[in-house]
Amino acid sequence: MILRRLSRILLRILGCFIVVVIYNEFINYYVTLAQCNWPSTVRADHVKAIIVADIHMLGPFRGHWADKLRREWQMHRAYQTSITLFRPDVVFILGDLFDEGQWVDGKQFQEYVQRYRRLFYTDPQRTRVFGALGNHDIGFHYVTSPRLINRFENVFNNTDDTVLVTVKGVHFVLINSVRMEGDGCHLCQEAVKKVENISSTLKCAQGLTKCKNKDAIGAYSRPVLLQHFPTYRPTDSNCLDSDSEEFEAYRERWEVLSIESTKWLGKMLNPRVAFSGHSHNYCRVKNLLDIEEYTISSYSWRNKNNPKFLLALFTPNDYHVAVCGMPQESTVFAIYAVGSIVSVLLVLYIEFRPRTYEHYTKVQGKLS
Repeated sequence: MILRRLSRILLRILGCFIVVVIYNEFINYYVTLAQCNWPSTVRADHVKAIIVADIHMLGPFRGHWADKLRREWQMHRAYQTSITLFRPDVVFILGDLFDEGQWVDGKQFQEYVQRYRRLFYTDPQRTRVFGALGNHDIGFHYVTSPRLINRFENVFNNTDDTVLVTVKGVHFVLINSVRMEGDGCHLCQEAVKKVENISSTLKCAQGLTKCKNKDAIGAYSRPVLLQHFPTYRPTDSNCLDSDSEEFEAYRERWEVLSIESTKWLGKMLNPRVAFSGHSHNYCRVKNLLDIEEYTISSYSWRNKNNPKFLLALFTPNDYHVAVCGMPQESTVFAIYAVGSIVSVLLVLYIEFRPRTYEHYTKVQGKLS
């Protein structure tokens, strides 16, 4: 009798805990992300874009397997829920997709890619995905190589790391900012040439230069700049919006682009808005080019308790941006703690609550 009652109590507690798990690991993502909205009324001519940064999928060298499992599940559920709720036309991932991309060999890199495609599956018939390279994908300027760059290019962007993408007349330029060192190295010279070609294409559309067949992109509009490193700024202290209270000094070519590279990109591309990552913190700032720049916080709980991504709408002449907060890791832990305690107390109350006279009469009737 005692064992049967104990088994019943444990099963009820387990059932309650399963409900908590289902809420935390599935329903919570819909509840949280459903509170986000596109920044304006969506029209047919809008390009609907989700912009994320710094996923940092762990590789074979750093981090515990449980850490990898927990954080990758978090990103998987957030991403798939976002795609389901918002149905974007395009997704931009602004670098550091992999945490150990510069260290893994060819076989380990392919395993990385397979995991990424499983966790961040996107129907190509509905949504296009483009990625900008980050320092954790290919290493910083002083350690990167054509081999590291080329194998990442083959996953994204039609085998190129600096591309001009046009969607519904909106021009997006993705830059490999690791190669924007400005020191004249071979890799940097190649990147400069690619940016110059994109600049020529944009000037052709603007009617400023003679056009070639490959330069035809339709009507001109100022492009949207996307890259991993933010353009130059000394700190985040001038952010118009920010989710960080610590404003450490940024080093050129490490945390941000150099002043020279920033000004050069502005001269070549004349962008109307910029998006970046790398710092792991959200910041909206009027940058050195006198345009708005959105630096996106990390997508992973490994780097941020309160990760965020952007919901952005673009037309050739306008843009609107909204910040979307994902479930916070501390909140999830709190739900587990409170849910577990409530489950135990609720089951114990149901099992040991005072019985009424009618209850005992009913039980006696069944026994007789």
